[in-house]
Amino acid sequence: MRIGKITETILNRSVIKNIRYRSGELLQGPSPGRDCARIAIKREREMVFSANPVTGPTDLLGRLAFFRMANDIVCSGARPSGMLITLLLPEASGEKELKTIMGQLGTLAEKYEVDIIGGHTEVCREVSAPLLSITGMGYPEQGVAVEKGSAKPGMDIVMTKWAGAAGAARMVREKRTELCTRFREDFLEQAENYLETISCMPEAAIAWETGAAALHNASADGVFGALWELGQALGMGLEVDLKKIPIRQESVEICEFFDVNPYLIPAEGVLLVVTKDGGQLARRYEKAGISAAVIGHMMDNNDKVITNGDERRFLVPPGNQ
Repeated sequence: MRIGKITETILNRSVIKNIRYRSGELLQGPSPGRDCARIAIKREREMVFSANPVTGPTDLLGRLAFFRMANDIVCSGARPSGMLITLLLPEASGEKELKTIMGQLGTLAEKYEVDIIGGHTEVCREVSAPLLSITGMGYPEQGVAVEKGSAKPGMDIVMTKWAGAAGAARMVREKRTELCTRFREDFLEQAENYLETISCMPEAAIAWETGAAALHNASADGVFGALWELGQALGMGLEVDLKKIPIRQESVEICEFFDVNPYLIPAEGVLLVVTKDGGQLARRYEKAGISAAVIGHMMDNNDKVITNGDERRFLVPPGNQ
């Protein structure tokens, strides 16, 4: 496609056509020539906002970006209700890539009843791969009490799903030829299938129902990054047993192949929950078919510690690992 804003013809054909859900609150949505949306706020309630830029393969980008936004919103105790989309495409992109990304977003928006409020789509010389940024908004759920200071020292930390599974699955997508020199195809498919489970919305709903004190979803900085952010957000320390952090064998072997740390690679779909009785919550998750484990507890200091037998290491902020 040519450099600059997407033409009106392509915009209507590959963007607007993929927007299929519209709530009664969206008075003026996206259309050619409109720079702003208009929403009727019918409820005098708080609102929650989240913004995330995401890069990745075209056939996965819309899904990754949607659930990164939605996971952030539900972890704050809210339900996603609307989103603004900014999509920047490299010059070599064709309309097929645009339609694929918007098709994913349109399907998920319809499934979860999230308005696509508006946005901007452009082809740029300055980007070498598609860049999708979503600003999401949501209303706190009735009956969900998210109070600062509700997390206390000694409370358990429960983790759902598996460390590094999303990152390993993306490596399979992007570097399959290299991986095929060592691993069987069925092994790689098993790792790749994890990408179908990167939503943590069901487990967040269960956590809030059972009176969880705090939630935090993992994303690009892996489980270690998410644990650091959890402690920082709560103003507390934490101690986690490395051996209790769930991890799949596929992720371990794929990370060994590329010599990367599975606890520092993307971990979308992983939810960290701070709660009084982690064992009870983990059993509730298992009954719902969601893998979960108690991996540690909160502390009354600022130390963020990972133990491995007699060894103790301190977590550092994401980007400093």
